[in-house]
Amino acid sequence: MDPRRERRLKLVKALEDEIGKAGYDCLEVELTHEEGRPILRVVIDSLGGIGVEDCEKVSRLLGGMQEEIDPFFRGRHFLEVSSPGLERPLRKIEDFRRFKGSKARIQLKESLNSQRNFKGRIHSVESETILFTTDDGVEISFPFESVRKANLVYEGEI
Repeated sequence: MDPRRERRLKLVKALEDEIGKAGYDCLEVELTHEEGRPILRVVIDSLGGIGVEDCEKVSRLLGGMQEEIDPFFRGRHFLEVSSPGLERPLRKIEDFRRFKGSKARIQLKESLNSQRNFKGRIHSVESETILFTTDDGVEISFPFESVRKANLVYEGEI
C-alpha cells in the first residue's frame, strides 16, 4: 500500500476513534484543498441530531490532535465540522435501517426494470436487501451492494 495512503487511513481512524469517544458518529473525513486553502472537513452525527454546540465541541477536540493532523497540510489548515444535513447521505446498510419509513433518493449501479434512479420511501431492510416503495407506488427490492448513491429527501418546512 502507498505509504501516504496508509498514513491517511491511520489519521482517519484516529479521528474516528476520538470522535466516537466523545459520543458522536464520524460519517466522513475529507482532507482537501479549495482555492489554495488546505481543509480538513469532518461530518458528525448522533441519534439526537447535531447542533452548533456539538460541532464546536468536536472542533475543539480535533484541535488537540494537531500532532497527527499537521503532517498532511505542512502548516496552517482550516477545520470544518458539520452535520450531514437534512438530505443526509445513506452510506451504510444501518443508515437504511435507521431511516426506515423515510423518503429517499437512490441511484443504483445498474438498471433495475430499465431504471437506475428511484425516489420514494424506505419500506424495510431484510438482511442485505432494501425494500423500497417508489413515489409511483411500485414496490422494488435490491441488494445494498447495488446502491451507487443514496440520500434522504427533506419533507418538512424550514
